[in-house]
Amino acid sequence: MKLKPKTIFNITAGLLIIVLIILIILPFNVNNLDQAQRIAIWKSKYEDLNYCFSLVNLYEKIIVPDSTENGKIISEENFSERIKPYFDLAEKSKFNKKRYNYRKMNGRPVLKSSQFYFDKFFKSKDGTLLSVRQNEREILSENQPRFYMFVDINGKKRPNRIGQDIFFISIFKNHIEALGHDRPYSALKTNCSPIGSGVYCSEYYILGGRF
Repeated sequence: MKLKPKTIFNITAGLLIIVLIILIILPFNVNNLDQAQRIAIWKSKYEDLNYCFSLVNLYEKIIVPDSTENGKIISEENFSERIKPYFDLAEKSKFNKKRYNYRKMNGRPVLKSSQFYFDKFFKSKDGTLLSVRQNEREILSENQPRFYMFVDINGKKRPNRIGQDIFFISIFKNHIEALGHDRPYSALKTNCSPIGSGVYCSEYYILGGRF
């Protein structure tokens, strides 16, 4: 029995619609899967870093000591050298930033004047890029972070976006926290969205937030 031309047309049109839907949905699902994998890696990496800093705290008695001059916090360079022995660094741990650029989650550039601009990196054996920067605000209590740590979980590989493969840690005198730990959940969710910078994704994902 032959199908009528109208029936063939309807079947063909239906198949085309199904194919179009698949083509639209598939990239979205693939991107979601990629991000879900990155979130899982970040959670694992955060636990590893927490362990590393616990060793610093144990063997050095305190993570961030004051300098001998007027109780000031030690410099970024001295702090970096102090903590490096507790991390599983690559043989050539220094990383050249010339071909490495990163952006905020919303696509905007990170300005040099920003608290979250980092340009001195060291690399772990698994390819993670790490960097530390001193908190530029005046430290008035132990509840304020002394340093911030930059963590790119897959190194120079893309997407190189804050909140996607780049996360931050607040380093206190004797412990660490994912950046945003002191923010309400609603603020974390807004920041960790296509309109936000993504800096609080670090804590948002630890709490189980979704991309």
